[in-house]
Amino acid sequence: MVREKIILLFLLIPLFFTKAQTLFLEENFDYTSNDLLTDHGWVAHSGGGTESITVNNGGLTYSGYPSSGIGNAALLDNNGEDVNISLTTGVNSGNIYISFLIDVTSSHTTITDGYILHLYNGSSHYARFFVDYDNASENIAFGLGQSTSTADLKTSYIYSRDVTYLAVIKYSFIVGDLNDEVRLWIISSGVPSNESNAGSPTLGPTTTTSEGNSLADPTSIDRIALRQYNSNQNIIVDGIRVADDWSLTPLPVELSSFSASAFENGIKLDWKTETEVNNYGFEIEHSLTSLETMWKTIGFIEGNGNSNSPNEYSFIDKDISGGKYYYRLKQIDNDGTFTYSKIIDFDTGKPLSYELDQNYPNPFNPVTTIKFTIPEANKVTVNVFNVLGEEIAEIVNQWMEAGTHEVNFDATDLNSGIYLYRIKAGNFVTTKKMTLLK
Repeated sequence: MVREKIILLFLLIPLFFTKAQTLFLEENFDYTSNDLLTDHGWVAHSGGGTESITVNNGGLTYSGYPSSGIGNAALLDNNGEDVNISLTTGVNSGNIYISFLIDVTSSHTTITDGYILHLYNGSSHYARFFVDYDNASENIAFGLGQSTSTADLKTSYIYSRDVTYLAVIKYSFIVGDLNDEVRLWIISSGVPSNESNAGSPTLGPTTTTSEGNSLADPTSIDRIALRQYNSNQNIIVDGIRVADDWSLTPLPVELSSFSASAFENGIKLDWKTETEVNNYGFEIEHSLTSLETMWKTIGFIEGNGNSNSPNEYSFIDKDISGGKYYYRLKQIDNDGTFTYSKIIDFDTGKPLSYELDQNYPNPFNPVTTIKFTIPEANKVTVNVFNVLGEEIAEIVNQWMEAGTHEVNFDATDLNSGIYLYRIKAGNFVTTKKMTLLK
């Protein structure tokens, strides 16, 4: 049976901002598989060091979601450690939208209902999201609670394991006490462009008073947490985004490649778009760390507005002093809304060698990223073959500068199976396998 994925999206947004909107967190788990989350900014608040939450080998994908297919994911597979990570600032008014991707796998056999994600202020839990497995039907129900440890509202057991879903949670601060509200949308296909287009929430609103307790509404929320609640669970979580507004429009600019290479006394960035809609341009940012708060804007490149044909861009960063640098693009629409690209890095002090990385995510559906490094300028080709050795796609065929490069491969028109991808650069030739699962 072809294995699909459950993706629950709490925020489904590229976060295109038209007013004072803020992205408080983007967590794509772009770390080495089997690393501990506590090695990457997460803090254990329960069961620290016991059955620690680790980085899964492989991430999750969902078409149209900006944090899809980046890096790996988090694996919740026990009843030990629970962890939280801070938002860039505390929130005490308006709305909070949270999104994430989730795959409840076939190995999930938990009968008891439990929550796996919640907002947090260091003492109390809010907007708890629940997963419940029914042993008889082998289906999943999803639940929602404002603050208690049992779900106030729960769906029927109509959701399957190993199936992809999209969900949105909205937390609303309301003046007064015991009346803040939380809502949940679960969407089976597509990405609504806004809250109105998403329709009525699947669950909610629910408030503290509806649960019959007297826990006060939070004065501020500044963290989000992941929880393991049963040793029989097997849940993969990816692409967490937290913001104060919901704009679900898919990415207006399709970025097909983004790379960094050495150039005289600087680092050259090259990127390519396949299509553009209302693209005002790109701000280029660099940092000495991948942490959200340390980015510096170093330049701007004007976009091509509306375009159905490929466009190529480049920028040279001369504001460097040696060491490793991280880069990202801030793509801005004509109306001021924006979204960020994937993060790439370049180490000025590390000798380059010919390398072809394993594609990620792998398995994938339908888009994956292929990363490679060349130590000198060269003619490069990257091709994809089926298991019979027949060429089915040419991804790269051009002269490229020395450096690390990333390109995307879209297998929408291919069947599930194993494929080979090969790089040729000068005398260097190597091949790796990748798996497409639809």
